[in-house]
Amino acid sequence: MSIVDPIEDYRESYVLRSQSDAAENTVKRHVRHLRKFESWLQERGKDLESDIEVEDDLLRFRRWMKKWGAGTKCPECETIADPFEDYCPDCGADVSEGEPVGYSEGTIKNATGAISKFFQIQRPDDPNPVDQWETTGSDGKWSITTEKKRATREGVFYLESDEVDQLIEAADGKRDTLIIHLLAETGMRRSELISLRLRDVEPSQKRIRIYERKNDEYRTVGFRSDKLGRELRMWIDHHRSREYGAEESDYLFPPDGKGGSDHLGETVVRDIVVEAADCAGIQDDYGTDAMGRTQHLVTPHALRATFAVQCAKNRIPAPMVKEALGHHSLDVTDIYTSVIDDDAADMIRRDGPSF
Repeated sequence: MSIVDPIEDYRESYVLRSQSDAAENTVKRHVRHLRKFESWLQERGKDLESDIEVEDDLLRFRRWMKKWGAGTKCPECETIADPFEDYCPDCGADVSEGEPVGYSEGTIKNATGAISKFFQIQRPDDPNPVDQWETTGSDGKWSITTEKKRATREGVFYLESDEVDQLIEAADGKRDTLIIHLLAETGMRRSELISLRLRDVEPSQKRIRIYERKNDEYRTVGFRSDKLGRELRMWIDHHRSREYGAEESDYLFPPDGKGGSDHLGETVVRDIVVEAADCAGIQDDYGTDAMGRTQHLVTPHALRATFAVQCAKNRIPAPMVKEALGHHSLDVTDIYTSVIDDDAADMIRRDGPSF
């Protein structure tokens, strides 16, 4: 390893780049997961500065976390010892033969996210093994992301075209209908949707400029649907003015008056999608979180996945889709550098999904 600790360097970079008050707490969790991954790699003669491979490193680490990652239960006092320790920290007993304890899928997902964020910030020019696993699959195509697993959170969940139609039909009012339609047809994040300003939307050109806070720059996406273009035009010209705070706000979706922001909140967007799915009869749950709250399958993120999968089915090259989604480049960096925003927007506008 280099003299500079990459994880501590990552901690400082994360806090500096984040504008969230929760950055310190978030990065603490990330650091715990990264230290675990680092120790696991070191046991195998690697470190975080080595070439991390999807099959041999990331997926093996995930399987290890599921079976062993939390540690080993001491046979004497039942204390959970760190998986890299041979003796119980409380009673000193040998734990080498103790019962292995694994992490939940939720914790494993969080750890995977921490690894992904580390690569995004610390090694932006290197392939991100998490994105490579989630978007390209081991065969270099779309085998992992396009496998639909409706009953669990193990795979990427997405909707079929008819289900998107049902979701849009079930939305309550012009605003909610437009929000769902935009999420499904552009693949933007809900944080990006609520940050859209009026000047960023060009309904007649079927283009939207999306601000990326982490990079302090814009990317351009196109959309294919004439119907969405008409909905945007009607919203901007007529319906938006009836919303609370519309006159004082230059955002596409003004605030609903329930918070201190000058645009709609992320929670509101999530509720819009979840409730529409309930009304359409296509919602499903996969459990509860640590606070006992129901976890839903049909969410804004599911619409983002729907966009990506439908683009893949329509044979839009993965680099183009990654550009539209605002993902970091991976082993396709050379292709990426030759793709500009307008090229990606043009292709999405011509061949992207239309609901």
